[in-house]
Amino acid sequence: METIDSTSVIFKANLFTTSEYGIASKENILKDIESQKVIFLKTKYKSFSFLKIEFSQPYRTSDISSLTLNRSCSYYLAFNIIKKRFYKLGGFDNLDIDDFINDLELQEGTNTIDWVNRDEIAEINIDRLYDYFKLNKKQRLKRKFSCFECCSQNTKTYYIEN
Repeated sequence: METIDSTSVIFKANLFTTSEYGIASKENILKDIESQKVIFLKTKYKSFSFLKIEFSQPYRTSDISSLTLNRSCSYYLAFNIIKKRFYKLGGFDNLDIDDFINDLELQEGTNTIDWVNRDEIAEINIDRLYDYFKLNKKQRLKRKFSCFECCSQNTKTYYIEN
């Protein structure tokens, strides 16, 4: 099995969470995303790593003042070690559930029929992801994605003068 540089994976994963709010120097943006807490989740899968990123970026209006975005949610990503690809699984506006499940089945040899009550990834319910995967477009619009909270819909802003 190929080894991966976890520092590079963490940095790239953090880039996915770059806030769409505010503006700042590239140094401050890099400092903000590099200071976020990233946790590799325990998994039974051999060709995937799973990450939880706790959002902690300020909404900068300049390099002097900022608003703090208080988001009490986390982003969840899968990293395909073989394909060197990330999948957005939770917290994001747009998700990669279909591609993730397809690649997971292909690479891990999992059979979707056998996916019942299996706890294979810490903090991520694979059965709920698969249930969403099985829905058609109309059903997805009606039921919405309920596995994780969308971080952009859970934002409170506080003004802080630096």
